[in-house]
Amino acid sequence: MGNHSKTWWGQELLNALESFTDEGRLTRGRSYSNDKRIKKWIIKDGKIKASILGNENSYYGVYKAPTYKTTMSMKHFTDAQWEGIIALLSVRASFIARLLVNEIPENIEEIFKQAGVYLLPNNYRDFKVSCDCPDYEIPCKHIAGVCYRLANILDNDPLLLFEMRGISPKKLRAELLKSPLGKILVQSQNAEQQHIPDKSYFTKPEHKALPKTIDVNQFWYGKSSLPSQEKNYKEAVIPAIIIKKGGDYPKFWHKSESFIEFMEDFYIRMRKNIKKKI
Repeated sequence: MGNHSKTWWGQELLNALESFTDEGRLTRGRSYSNDKRIKKWIIKDGKIKASILGNENSYYGVYKAPTYKTTMSMKHFTDAQWEGIIALLSVRASFIARLLVNEIPENIEEIFKQAGVYLLPNNYRDFKVSCDCPDYEIPCKHIAGVCYRLANILDNDPLLLFEMRGISPKKLRAELLKSPLGKILVQSQNAEQQHIPDKSYFTKPEHKALPKTIDVNQFWYGKSSLPSQEKNYKEAVIPAIIIKKGGDYPKFWHKSESFIEFMEDFYIRMRKNIKKKI
C-alpha cells in the first residue's frame, strides 16, 4: 500500500488496517474517502459516524446511488489505564513538550507498552465497525474509506487518536499541565513570550541643537581647505621579476634585440595608451 498519510501515526493506522484486510478491498476503499463519497462525517466521544455514497448497479436493480451508514470506533482504555499512562508520560519532558504542541513522539508506544496497551491499533480487535451495506465482508470498502479519511485527519489533528482511545485532547492537556514538568514547561514558555515591543521598527533620529561656538561654514567646509593642486607622485616602477629572470635572450626568444628591452618598451606604450583613455 502506498503512502496515503503525511505523518507516521496516520500511516501506522493504515498499516494496521492492511494487516487484516484484503488489498483489493483497500484499493476500492480509497476512492470512498473523498468529499464526493462522504456526505456526512461526525466524530464525537471517540466514535465516527459517516454517511457514504454508494454506486448504482442496474444488475441488482439499484438505479439510484444508495447512502450507507457507517460507524467506526477503537477500543477505549479504562480510566485506570489512562491514569497509569498519564503518570508515565508526566515524567518525560520531551513527551510532554511534543504533545502540548500537537505532535506525537515517534517512540510513544514505549510508554503504552509499559502500561500493557497500544496507542495505535495492533489488530482487528482494536476496531469496532459497522456498515449497513449488503457486503458481508468486514471491513467493507466503505469502512476502509472511513479509515483513510481518519488517517488524513490525524495528520493535522494527531491528538484525535487519543480521543479514539477514550480521552479527549482537552483532558489530556489538562492532566499533563498538572504535572511538575508540565508546569515548568508552561512557565518557561510564558517567560519567553513576555517581550516588550519597540515603538518603532527603525531607529528614530534625535534632534540636537548645534553649539553656538561652531561656525556654520566651518561645519560644512571643514577646518582647513583642500590643496589647490594634487601632489605629483612618481609612477610606480614595475620590477618585472619574472621577465628579467629569463635574461635578455631566453630559449623561446629568437629575435636579435633584448627580450627585457622589448618588454620595457611594450609596457611604456601600454601605459601611455591607458592614460589617454582615462
